[in-house]
Parts: sequence; C-alpha cells; structure tokens
Amino acid sequence: MVRPQQFQTDRSNALRQQLIEMSEAVKNREHAPGQRSHFQHLRPQDSSASTRKRLGLRIGAGALAGGLVLGALALALTPEDRSEDASRIIGSLTRAQQEVDKLPAGALPVLANTGIDPTQTRLLGHSATIRYYGAPAPEKTINGAAAGKTICMIPVDARGESKSLGCTLLKSFESYGLKIESPDRTEAGWLVVPAAAESSLESVKNEAGWSRQAPNFLVRNNN
Repeated sequence: MVRPQQFQTDRSNALRQQLIEMSEAVKNREHAPGQRSHFQHLRPQDSSASTRKRLGLRIGAGALAGGLVLGALALALTPEDRSEDASRIIGSLTRAQQEVDKLPAGALPVLANTGIDPTQTRLLGHSATIRYYGAPAPEKTINGAAAGKTICMIPVDARGESKSLGCTLLKSFESYGLKIESPDRTEAGWLVVPAAAESSLESVKNEAGWSRQAPNFLVRNNN
C-alpha cells in the first residue's frame, strides 16, 4: 500500500522530470541546424496604457516645439535697442548726405577735435539768421569712463561760420532733447524726439516766436 506522502513525492518528481525533458527538447529544436524555432518575437498589441504613453510623448514634443516657437516669436517681437542710433532722431541720416546738408567751409573748423564726420551732418532747419545742422558724434567719456554715443547740433550764422556746438547723450535724449539759443534768446533751435514735438511746443507756448518747422524740430524767431 502506497502512503499519501510517498505518492505526492513521486508525483512531484515525475512532473519535475517532465519539465526538464520538455525544456531540453525546446532547446534542441531551436539550435538544430536548418530548423527554425516556432517561437516568434511578437509586437504587443496597442493597449490603452501604451497608447497613452505614445500620446504623452507626442504631446510633450508638441509642447516643446510650441515653446520653441513662442520663444522665437518673443525674440522676433522684442524691439531692437536703438537708444544710441542717431537716425531715430535725425531721420535724414538714413539717406545719403545732400548738398544742402553740408556745413559751409567757414563752419568746418568747429568740428576739430570732436570726432564728428563732416559727411554725417544734416540740415535740421533755420531761424531768421541761423541755420541748424545735426550730426552723430563718437562716444563721450566722462571721468575716463565711456558714457555713450552723442548727438550734436551746430548753429551756423549768416556769414557761414560757427563758433560753438551743443551735444547730448543719445540714450538720455528723451528727457529734454537738444536746444541751442542765441545769446539774446531771440533765436533758437530745439531738436526733440518725434513723439515729444507736440508736448515740447506746448511747454513754450508762453514764450513768443516758437513754431514747429519740421516733425521734431522747433525754432524760435523773436526779433
């Protein structure tokens, strides 16, 4: 009579032996020359989990691309820094110098040691006896430190001569502009930023003789 415990042990050993034999048979078939294995690497069917993963990657890539596009747009929409560009004040600097823009020979000595290029002067306007020319100037140095580029105005009298000029920093031009007056204050020229022309003219409404001669150039004739 076979005891239950012995029966279970014998059955376990038999199953173990069968598994070993099956494993050996599979290995022999896989490695047998000229014989292909019946096992194939199958691509798993799309599951909701895998689909969500792929969609997540696509969304992530789209978000990244969108971020790059927005970043590029932000750069494109960022206004260019023109604070030290004299042509934003003197628009005629964007074209070639005309004959009327040239300083008379008698006024050229005033440019000595200023670094102003004579080919960069432009006629701004005139009052009764004075013509006013504008020009960009090199970087100004204050106490040995670079302060920034400047813009200058050169008054030329009826004889075609000039004894002085006035300059100011371009980056702070908006604060007041550049004004030059005759010693008796009967004639003056005032160069301002285009957007401030109206308000500047309004600020001198109680002073006789002011008018707007050009989009951003005011003159005073009070003779």
